Amino acid sequence: MILNVFCKASSKIGLGHLIRSNSFINQVLEKQTKLAVNFYLIGDKSLLKLIKNSNIQVYCVENEVEIIPLLKPSSISIIDMLEMEVNTLTIIKNSTSRTVILSPIFNHFEMIDFYFGRTKYLNFEPSNYPNLKIYAGFEYAIIQKNCTPISSGVYEENLKNINFPIAISMGGGDAHNKTLEVLKALKKCKVNATFWVMVGEGYKHSFDDLIDEIRNDTSHEIILAKTNSSMWNILKNCVLGILPGGVTSFEAVYAGLPTINFFERESQQFLLQELVEHQVTLNFGLYSTETLEKVSSAIEKLYLSKKDLLQMHINTKFLIDGEGANRVFEIISN
Repeated sequence: MILNVFCKASSKIGLGHLIRSNSFINQVLEKQTKLAVNFYLIGDKSLLKLIKNSNIQVYCVENEVEIIPLLKPSSISIIDMLEMEVNTLTIIKNSTSRTVILSPIFNHFEMIDFYFGRTKYLNFEPSNYPNLKIYAGFEYAIIQKNCTPISSGVYEENLKNINFPIAISMGGGDAHNKTLEVLKALKKCKVNATFWVMVGEGYKHSFDDLIDEIRNDTSHEIILAKTNSSMWNILKNCVLGILPGGVTSFEAVYAGLPTINFFERESQQFLLQELVEHQVTLNFGLYSTETLEKVSSAIEKLYLSKKDLLQMHINTKFLIDGEGANRVFEIISN
């Protein structure tokens, strides 16, 4: 069986699609040893280092039109991006038996055979796409292998830490440099905290600016780390994560880490709704200066009521089992 994977990633649009599709392929290949995989990455060539599996044939192009001469016929085509031109998608569809979308937002669902979403909520009306087979829920959440569950014993010990350990991760690209803005805002936080600040491979802003901001904050311990696959080695030592509401928000549920989230666009809110209902995350809505001020206040309240954080950690148990990738492949390959 031949599997073609198409995803977009860059410092501008973020690395979430790459992390998810790469995690999907790596987990499937652990069991499907005879599967041939062609991975078409549309984006920065510097990101090729994140695709480390030698069993994957990787092609990196700057725009989707360049895919066409490289395209190989396949049994299944996996697409993970927000949008694709109709002409490119038509050519892909004609070269494969089945088209599958892993992104919860896409501009041409009418041309897709299978939809897999990590939450039961959708941002489209299913009746508008009668030929689209929809599988939506926590059981289809794709979690990267390096994300491991935090035991309740370890989490309780983390809560006892004199310096409240909090992770800040604004995504692998962080195009608008929210990392710097969050650091500036959290200087006002009246909590003895250690902020673990993580930036990914797509971070293109000045590290000097981050370091200057760290120097200016004399109230907290701040640790700056450039991470990709090792990110969860750090996050497992924290009691709270501050995130921009993407792939990592669902990995945090699998790991058992309570989170504070916000979004760039109102259209993304549906992704958090189910997590809020299960009381494993706090949704602060659209990102803004006012939002950041509320985050500081929320941290101060949680610091004084650590039992609420512990309950959020307990609420994460068994919501996501980490088998989403294999579950997806079983459905699309039958």
